[in-house]
Amino acid sequence: MQLVGKKRKKKLEYWKAIDMVPATCGYEKRFKFDIDMHSNGIMGDCIQWCVNNCKGKWGWWFDQGHDYNPLHHNWEEQNSYMSFEIKKEATAFFLASGLANMGDHNR
Repeated sequence: MQLVGKKRKKKLEYWKAIDMVPATCGYEKRFKFDIDMHSNGIMGDCIQWCVNNCKGKWGWWFDQGHDYNPLHHNWEEQNSYMSFEIKKEATAFFLASGLANMGDHNR
């Protein structure tokens, strides 16, 4: 779809997008709308999508499972979440990038 009257924001590759995360967004930032990624990590594509598309605050955080040990940092025992300040952006993320980057614990 062509944008009329607006300049299209240049899409950043995910390794460049990490450097463009605003100070109010990013790691350990939690907001009202969380999306369980059903994974133990956050893919660079997810961060790239947020840098390119979000106007509100967003971030990612981890919930350590009962077997998680910070001394061993057994990251396999944690679950990752993306978090958004704006519901519309959380929904857009889920449809555009979240589904494609979710893990599958049923394997």
